[in-house]
Amino acid sequence: MNPSWQQKKLIEYCKTKGIIINAYSPLGAKGASWGTNEVMESPFLKHIAESHSKSVAQVCLRWLYEEGVSFVVKSYNKERMKQNLEIFDWCLREEDYEMISQVKQHRTNNGPTTSLGDIWDGES
Repeated sequence: MNPSWQQKKLIEYCKTKGIIINAYSPLGAKGASWGTNEVMESPFLKHIAESHSKSVAQVCLRWLYEEGVSFVVKSYNKERMKQNLEIFDWCLREEDYEMISQVKQHRTNNGPTTSLGDIWDGES
């Protein structure tokens, strides 16, 4: 789950059932064979980041946090690890959420499946 694969139907279903969601690849896995650059290169997310003097990664993590989603981030870069923790001293605005809802949706999957029908409910 990330801003380019928001999975709104899944989120709503999980919330109604008390299921906690954990976002894997919350930044879109740029450069991975199964990932997408849609998150880190999104003009919407870049605009939000600039308006808050934050990075795109921080905007994505803050969005997940405000959505009540836990997430897993991976970095060996000390500065990025520090930035990942600097998401708690600010909030997204309503207009930020409106922009995030405009991010092009790109379905990603990196796990074993038996068929697309087993995991995909048609949500873009």
